[in-house]
Amino acid sequence: MARFLTVVFCCLYFALPTYAQTKLDQSSWAGLSSQEKQILAPLAKDWDKMDSAKKQKWLGITKRYHKMTPSEQQRIQTQIRDWESLTPAQRKQARKKFKKIKKLPPEKRLEIKKKWKKYKESSKSRGKPSN
Repeated sequence: MARFLTVVFCCLYFALPTYAQTKLDQSSWAGLSSQEKQILAPLAKDWDKMDSAKKQKWLGITKRYHKMTPSEQQRIQTQIRDWESLTPAQRKQARKKFKKIKKLPPEKRLEIKKKWKKYKESSKSRGKPSN
């Protein structure tokens, strides 16, 4: 459950207009740069089957990746692996929850983020793994 919630909140964190950030010159895995392939490695087996909107989202993350701190980069890698490990049904459910949360007023979204942060911190203090 924690992994699923991590993915949902990852979507919230990266809900930036990434579709416009990158042209889709990279229609296939072979067309990606070596740096993009390294960052997106967990998605390699599914890349060529993804629609262009999803590719744009992931490529938007690679454009910001080099500006991230090492801990942020590690978090992104974990979240990419977690997303890839979800079943199609779990991904659909995560997208549905994300859309629902995105429609909430900003103060409600902030409240949810705070609660999530508090949950993550309490999980760490109890020694439970948190993604």
